Amino acid sequence: MAHLLMIESWVGGTGRIFPPAIARLGHRYTFVTRNRDHYRDTRTCEIHPVIEHAEHVLSAETNDVPALIEFLRAQHAILDFDGVVTICDYYIDTVAQVAQALDLPQAFSANVVDERRKDRVREAIERAGLPNPKFAVTASWDECRREAQRIGYPLILKPTDLASSAFVRLVRDEEELCAAFDALEQFPRNFRDQARVPLLLLEEYLHGEEVSVEACTYRGATTVIGITDKSLTGFPYFVEDGHMFPARLDPVQARAVEDLVRGALSAVGHDHGLSHTEVKLTAQGPRIVEINPRPGGNYIAELIQRVTGIDLLDAQIELALGREPDLRRRDTGVASAAIKFLVPPRAGKVVALDGSAGLDADPHVERWSLAAVAGTEVSAPIDNACYLGHVIASDRDGLQARAYAERALSRLALTYADPAA
Repeated sequence: MAHLLMIESWVGGTGRIFPPAIARLGHRYTFVTRNRDHYRDTRTCEIHPVIEHAEHVLSAETNDVPALIEFLRAQHAILDFDGVVTICDYYIDTVAQVAQALDLPQAFSANVVDERRKDRVREAIERAGLPNPKFAVTASWDECRREAQRIGYPLILKPTDLASSAFVRLVRDEEELCAAFDALEQFPRNFRDQARVPLLLLEEYLHGEEVSVEACTYRGATTVIGITDKSLTGFPYFVEDGHMFPARLDPVQARAVEDLVRGALSAVGHDHGLSHTEVKLTAQGPRIVEINPRPGGNYIAELIQRVTGIDLLDAQIELALGREPDLRRRDTGVASAAIKFLVPPRAGKVVALDGSAGLDADPHVERWSLAAVAGTEVSAPIDNACYLGHVIASDRDGLQARAYAERALSRLALTYADPAA
């Protein structure tokens, strides 16, 4: 039995299924957080899985890395950790520094600090001579406006270091550029109260469907596990509202996508760990959207396991312990699996969420989860934090899982207090 040190976590999605995965493998973990209330659901009073499954829960300022290292050095002398891990993007850099200081294995690449920065990934792809959209890294409004004119509208504006599509926006003219620039200027610290890198990434808008490549790199050798598709909503924002594994691609297109991703991972120096690389399928060929040095979120790991038998969460745990993960495929009897998220059409007070009664009887629905939102205010759909629930469906015979998930979700209906708004 190994003892992992886990530093912070996502609250939803993978953050809910990762903690029990550690226990299922027979390991234990100590959880360190700066704010236990961040993991408390005030509506249900449910104990969050990351707290429930922890052997120890320690309070420390996880945003002060030097102080955190000294605190954990003392804890390590008592509790004897075997590896360091997180499932939250905002603490990947922290885990890398703590692991190095305590001489412990961890699940991320030696170059993970650069991989987390979207601007540095773009620059590395450019240096490698790989296909790349026009882009610019800017720090001021004058520079931002000038570079936007060079790239041409429409374009994509991104913060360089946020996650969950936060503040990623399609910009169609200078007025929208100014609004998006001002919104980020008023957000100097991220959702975990860490100082945000004060840079903006502008990118040529890429037309085409989006997919992601799920891969695992161990001792420099990369195994591509497969390609997941993606659907988006909420424009001009980019809210991911669905995924299916495997994506419906022809073999030639799939090979081109995998080749580009392998080249991009090499360009950024990704030598260890799972990766979730987003790719646009343009008329000119595939183009990298961004590289995430972690397992895909939004329950993509569950979709992959249902189809291939490969458990990416198990792989993340093994990598964090310095071990080679088991990536052997098994016959699961499932040809495709998909998830569809319930995204509110707008902000407002929801008085009812109806239509869930038939979900359990649907032979293609594997499981579903809906928030208790009746009588509460819901936020506008501007990033992936807006979800009100999800449905996971499967197809044993082909690639219809997405259609089954969409059909199931279409039965649900939100009623607002102000329906005429």
